[in-house]
Amino acid sequence: MIMKSQVQSKIHKKFLHQDKFYGVTTIGARGQLVIPALARKELGLSPGDQLVVMGKFGKLLGLMKTEAMASFVETMMDNLAGTGMEVHAKKHFDKMFKNLKGINKV
Repeated sequence: MIMKSQVQSKIHKKFLHQDKFYGVTTIGARGQLVIPALARKELGLSPGDQLVVMGKFGKLLGLMKTEAMASFVETMMDNLAGTGMEVHAKKHFDKMFKNLKGINKV
């Protein structure tokens, strides 16, 4: 059986080469923020796109296009296949994304 640290390392390496810093933004009085132009261009974000907003560790905020969510979860589950951690990951994803069912797909 593959150890948890080996799985984390495998997943981390897969996504690490895609890490990028796009700049800094400020939250406006109404809670809005501007996503830097380069990030919008490189990530294919357009007006009207729906984004999933996620938090981690009570300090990290992440945004992902709703249509990219399925492939993200599939990639994670593929990397967990055969590790014995699939059931735990599925429960975590189901709990974390349970509110996505009502979002209209663009």
